[in-house]
Amino acid sequence: MTKLLDSQGNRFRFGKILLIMAFLGLSFNAAAKPDEVPAESVQGCRLIGPIEGSSGYGKNNGWQRMARQAAVKRAGRLGASHVVWERFNPTGAFNGSVTGKAYNCGS
Repeated sequence: MTKLLDSQGNRFRFGKILLIMAFLGLSFNAAAKPDEVPAESVQGCRLIGPIEGSSGYGKNNGWQRMARQAAVKRAGRLGASHVVWERFNPTGAFNGSVTGKAYNCGS
């Protein structure tokens, strides 16, 4: 590994610095998982926007769960506290996508 010197001349391993930076970056990007609720539950909440998730391609038994997880993850990154599902779109027997709306109902 490449060695670096800090302002006081101490040696650091470049890989360790990258690892620490990656760890800190991941911990700050962690988002809370939004609740999946019916439309009546988000009255008075702020609409963040539409979301979509896909199961990907392949023989995915239970594609709805995989597609919902992908969409909920995106909604969490947008700061959503709640998700309302609109449509489940099958693509064949084993794949598909979901669409919904992300809301923030928090303070």
